[in-house]
Amino acid sequence: MQFSFVLIDDSAYLESALEQLKEFDDFLCVAACRTKADGLNKIIELKPNLVLMSVSNDSVNSFSILSELHEFLVELPTVIVYSTNTDAAFTAFQKGVSGYLLQPLDRNELRKCLLRYQKTHKSLFEDKISIKSNGDYNFINTSEIVYLKADNNTTDFYLKNGKVVSAFKTLKYYEKLLPFYFFRIHHSYLINIDYVSRINLGKCNCYLQNNEIILPFSRTYKENVDTIIFRIS
Repeated sequence: MQFSFVLIDDSAYLESALEQLKEFDDFLCVAACRTKADGLNKIIELKPNLVLMSVSNDSVNSFSILSELHEFLVELPTVIVYSTNTDAAFTAFQKGVSGYLLQPLDRNELRKCLLRYQKTHKSLFEDKISIKSNGDYNFINTSEIVYLKADNNTTDFYLKNGKVVSAFKTLKYYEKLLPFYFFRIHHSYLINIDYVSRINLGKCNCYLQNNEIILPFSRTYKENVDTIIFRIS
């Protein structure tokens, strides 16, 4: 079970925070941002389950992003903030944050905070998808899907065992339905990043399943490819 998060930190602690968060395999960093503006854009684009954000004593500016998110999203991600002191704690909880940690982050307190989140949000993770083709229903574990390929108004699912399942819905439909670890890299391809084994930026190729599968990526989705590289590296 994995949950996605965006990290927003304009302080000197961003790198150390990332290193500590890497210890928790159930949490996947989909973006790390230095500014609140970049963080806002990434949250709107990627719709993470969780946001971790550093805050200062300037509560007006620190929490303005929460007000802005209400303008664009129906469902807001859970927000956990951290600061060098507790001065902004009262304001933070008034704004609806779920956790307040001191900076630099204490490993044990961070672990407790993330475990509390996991315990109350297990239902967010969907591990199966129903694929209908005529009167045939296939129920597939999302972890078994290597990639999806668009074919006009139908979509082919390529599975780990080599089987291909076709569905009479568009790739765009499944892009919205599948978990956050599926990324669009091309007009015709949506991939499971757990199967990525190599990316060649010069040739614009993405290699899956120990380089056995080679798929092109387009410049239109280069930002998604950069996110994949960031996650794996």
